[in-house]
Amino acid sequence: MSDAKLPAVYSMYWNNIADVVRLGQRGVFAHLGIELIQENADQQSHGAWMNEVVARHGPDDVIVFCDIDAFPLKREAYLEAVRQAEQGVVFGLAQFSNHKRHQDLYAGPMFMAFRKRTWEALGRPDLKSNKQYDAAEVLSVLTRQQGGKVELVMPSSCLIPKWALAEHGVFGVATFYGHCDFFHLFESRRPEYERIFASVVDDLVAGRKLNFSHYLAIAQQAGDTPPLARKRNWVPKPLRRYFSSTT
Repeated sequence: MSDAKLPAVYSMYWNNIADVVRLGQRGVFAHLGIELIQENADQQSHGAWMNEVVARHGPDDVIVFCDIDAFPLKREAYLEAVRQAEQGVVFGLAQFSNHKRHQDLYAGPMFMAFRKRTWEALGRPDLKSNKQYDAAEVLSVLTRQQGGKVELVMPSSCLIPKWALAEHGVFGVATFYGHCDFFHLFESRRPEYERIFASVVDDLVAGRKLNFSHYLAIAQQAGDTPPLARKRNWVPKPLRRYFSSTT
């Protein structure tokens, strides 16, 4: 798999996403050498935006989606997602919709990859959420119904557990997936969690090991203090010089 053939990663955001999150994600992908396309789709539903992105691609293209507050922690994790998608697999981080009727794990679009031809073979399903399924959940449901393969990367740890992952455990704010292969903050609209995100980003782009002791301390502090007012242009000092040429 040559770099020239590697697909870009698509990420959408609303106007309520702070600079530290948007620019932090950009910095991670630049560090990993992966093309990232961030699109402002303010007030547009996640599923409607994904439908538009899929429509721009050809049948043989691999489409990779990533939430604005998520990213791979290793380049190899992204490459493996692309390899799986090229083989017709629907690849994604394990997700569970506690608020929906369907009761199976599915490949969540916080980081997912699939070939457009796979989507076409499933009947070109609408990726918008509905009463039964969350955004893009239908891809996993139809793939299983038609005998295809859904590859899920399971959570391995999270700093603030909040939701059940069916009978498979829990996930929550600042969840790590696989063998520290992917990270998803969740609830990035809440300013008190931005420092967790910034700390993971800072360690990654600096080439340091993940510092879970530090992340836990920040998470515990966030849980002990009232919700914070966001400073829209806040970027942590270690990242300011890095981002000065990318804003």
